[in-house]
Amino acid sequence: MSMIARNTKLTTTILWTLAAAYGLSLVANISFGLSIPIAVVLLLSVAFALIHGALRYGWSGIAVFIVISLVVSNILENTSILTGFPFGHYHYTDVLGPKLFLVPVLIGPAYFASGYLAWVLANVLIGDVKREASAFTVLAVPFIASFLMVMWDLTLDPRASTIQHQWIWEQGGGYFGVPLTNYLGWFFTVYVFLQLFALFVRFRPSASEVARTLPSPYYAQAL
Repeated sequence: MSMIARNTKLTTTILWTLAAAYGLSLVANISFGLSIPIAVVLLLSVAFALIHGALRYGWSGIAVFIVISLVVSNILENTSILTGFPFGHYHYTDVLGPKLFLVPVLIGPAYFASGYLAWVLANVLIGDVKREASAFTVLAVPFIASFLMVMWDLTLDPRASTIQHQWIWEQGGGYFGVPLTNYLGWFFTVYVFLQLFALFVRFRPSASEVARTLPSPYYAQAL
């Protein structure tokens, strides 16, 4: 058992603090017009996902999640900027800072953090993906989690692109300036990396690193 799992009380306090700080920072920026930097808000969600994921899957398990989400999202985002698949034709401005190829560095961690939260919620709704999980669970959890991510992006993308110009849709779109292809691309991208992680968890060879079922408060934190 890892040190983070042994220090249950401290870990719980840290997770609730991060969850509260993240929620308050979003409210402060959106509802009250404050200007808490995007990187700071993102850091809170990444820290939460990292600690929560390490508690659930061990450090090696959450590291696999990070690598899969970063690689898949960066490849597909760059592919779409160059070809239009799978999101549509768009490009990033300089608002989000330095880029990895054509995609801002901040985008990858955002996929990791939000993707992990969607993953946890889908596990709550469908059932835990673990070594003895059924084929239905292994397939359904990534599918539902991808829908949850699209629901989140319905509010994110119009504000970030149309209002804040963090990225530009070259031909616009019918949903507050965002094309339908964006949401299809979101679903596809998230589904790919979550399905890969689901297969990793299901067929993970090390018995000592099997996903642990956590007390209900840990799942509530992700809500």
